[in-house]
Amino acid sequence: LMAIFSAPPASQRVRGLRARIVHRSGPEFPFLHDTMIAPLGGRLLMAWYNCSENEIVGRTIIRGRWSADSGRTWSAPEIICEDPRPDCHMVPVTFTEDTGRIWAYVTRMSSHDRPTGYVCAEYCQGQWTVRRECGTPLLINTLPQETGGQWIAGGRMAAAPGEMPRIPVVVRSPKQSPALWEPAPLPGPWLHGSYPLGFPETAVLAAGDRIDAIVRNDAGPAQAFHSTDGGQTWTSAADARMPIAPAKMYGGSLPDGRQYLIYNEQTAKKDRSRLVLALNPGGDAPFDHALILADGPDPELDAGPCWHYPCACIDGGMLHISCTASDETVVRHAALFSIPLENL
Repeated sequence: LMAIFSAPPASQRVRGLRARIVHRSGPEFPFLHDTMIAPLGGRLLMAWYNCSENEIVGRTIIRGRWSADSGRTWSAPEIICEDPRPDCHMVPVTFTEDTGRIWAYVTRMSSHDRPTGYVCAEYCQGQWTVRRECGTPLLINTLPQETGGQWIAGGRMAAAPGEMPRIPVVVRSPKQSPALWEPAPLPGPWLHGSYPLGFPETAVLAAGDRIDAIVRNDAGPAQAFHSTDGGQTWTSAADARMPIAPAKMYGGSLPDGRQYLIYNEQTAKKDRSRLVLALNPGGDAPFDHALILADGPDPELDAGPCWHYPCACIDGGMLHISCTASDETVVRHAALFSIPLENL
């Protein structure tokens, strides 16, 4: 466990990286965050939550854009999910696809970081329609991965609806539509009412019955957990030996079996200006090197200096990494980095 979550600081940039701003925020919805990128129905969908005033203040909805050419061009933005009630905020979103059916899972909040449950919406004939609602106060802001005949994803949840989601969880579901998510809290003091991690967003790395989870820790090193039975039981926490800043991470696997972890590397300014991609050789081997995706302001994109809350997927022979691009204002944009798999 201690071995896999170990990597030196990033020292070089990724070769052949293609960067673009997929959606630039405007006056109606200046705040944008928690992007999601997923291959769905033969296209790419990039989604995020938008707010009319500030983070989960004002009208808060899920929006997205489609690409049919692996991220080169994008459709006009569309609303994926919105609750007409002014005291309900929709944030964040994740997706699954099974037997040709496309689903979105969206957390409903009563106010900033106060989840009350989530909804399941189906995409059919160009429209999103809510099919089911659930009262579990759960946030899933990573893409579900298929392993061992099930879907598994990282997230966090509240002890009760309307409370802050300070419990790190791994969610599992049989492959069915819509998914029936079963949250499994990771072992720790949060099971007894103590919440030392702050905002414990959880990323997972899955390979058969072996699953590793790494959790954001606002008070110290990221926390790593390990399961050998498909996420049914977990080891106790261990400190990750990686220079990870306190922000959401994202993990996944390449077609050749190597695993990757995307995170904000610690900086002297203690900000989110450096986004990196760590890679391992596969199996139980540690992450042996990290590559720079973005570092500070980008004059060509007219965005940054911060790049954070990544998501990733593979499409068209590319690893696509979406993230939030932000500065010190309320305005935030949706950025996309695309890397040829042969360059990794």
